[in-house]
Amino acid sequence: MRRLGKWFSILSFLLISCWGFFGWNQPVVAANTNIESLRMLAVKTELPTEIKLCIESDEKIDLNNANLVAFTDCPGFYPTLAQLILKNGPYQKIKDVLNIPELTPRQKELLIANLDSFSVTPPVVPLERRMPPRPPLRK
Repeated sequence: MRRLGKWFSILSFLLISCWGFFGWNQPVVAANTNIESLRMLAVKTELPTEIKLCIESDEKIDLNNANLVAFTDCPGFYPTLAQLILKNGPYQKIKDVLNIPELTPRQKELLIANLDSFSVTPPVVPLERRMPPRPPLRK
């Protein structure tokens, strides 16, 4: 039965790849477009440049003891920037977070705009306990 399935797959592939030889051609889309529509496609789309601040709360996010979930209230932080912050700690002062080597300019802007939402205390919780464990791979 498997052998029959393989032969059917190969025959189907050959038949579909030879589609044009039997007189069935696909219409050419590029011939039907005008220059104006191509210009509209070529216009660069701008990403939103406004930087959203973290949701205000009574407690600030402690950069040395926060877990990954603590950054979900800060738009643009979770999960990539939050992981960078956690992996590069501990920090002596809040502005040390700007010295992370892998930061993009956009991430640096986000951090600068939200520095008031962070605090720094001596680390109490080890990094392994702050970052959630990865789920086991299924085989």
